[in-house]
Order: sequence, then structure tokens, then C-alpha cells
Amino acid sequence: MVAKGIAPEFAERVFQQIRGFGEYGFPESHAASFALISYATAWLKCHYPAEFICALLNAQPMGFYAPSTIVEDARRHKVEVRPVDVRTSDWDCTLEPTGEEETFAVRLGLRCVKGLGEADGERIVAARNAAPFASLADFTRPHGS
Repeated sequence: MVAKGIAPEFAERVFQQIRGFGEYGFPESHAASFALISYATAWLKCHYPAEFICALLNAQPMGFYAPSTIVEDARRHKVEVRPVDVRTSDWDCTLEPTGEEETFAVRLGLRCVKGLGEADGERIVAARNAAPFASLADFTRPHGS
């Protein structure tokens, strides 16, 4: 810094601030907390993969992985991911029995439809619950407000 023309007193203050950050910026307690979260996450993904994926998708947007990346990873790990379906999807992603004991598939929720707002998604669910959709024409006709 001195070679670049910065006053020695200012350079020393900057250096001390950097040193101070190094002493608390990533302490052992933070590392231990992160390790615990990482372990718990890995354990859940290993032992409850469908539940883990479902919860992760419902926590979007998180900023780590795009939903498509999460879904592709789930499929690589043999978790069945079922598409959005106005006849069965709720707003959030849900779990559905696969027919195999203690195994679930993830049903994508209406929240996964790009551009669909939660209020409209809830209206779809309410209309379906009032009277199941018999056809595409039935789905597209106005159903109260």
C-alpha cells in the first residue's frame, strides 16, 4: 500500500481491520454449526429422499439450486417426481404413495408453474375441491371468484 502512495497510518488501520475480521469472520462455532447442518441435510437426503426433495422444492426460491436441478438430482437418486396436475396438485409440492411400502413420490405443486401466482393457484385448488374437473373444457371455464 505504501508503494502505491497510501499513507502508512491508513495502511496500518486497513491491515488491522482485515486482521480483526480474520479473527471472527469464520470462527470455529460457525464451522461447527455449518458442519452439523451439512450432516443433518445429508442424513435426511439419504434416509428420506422424497421428503427432503419435497421440502427443498417448497422452500424455493433459496438461491442455491434451481428447482430443475433439484428435480434432476432426485430422479438420478431414484425418487419419482410426478408432474404438476390440476387434478391433484396443491399449491405446494406434496408426497404421494408409490405403492411400495414407506416410499413416496413427489407431486410437483402449482407453485412450479412459472407465472402462476399463489392466489390463482389456490383458486384452482378450491374449484377442483368443489367439483373435480371432468375435462380440459371444464377446467378452463370460469369457476366463481
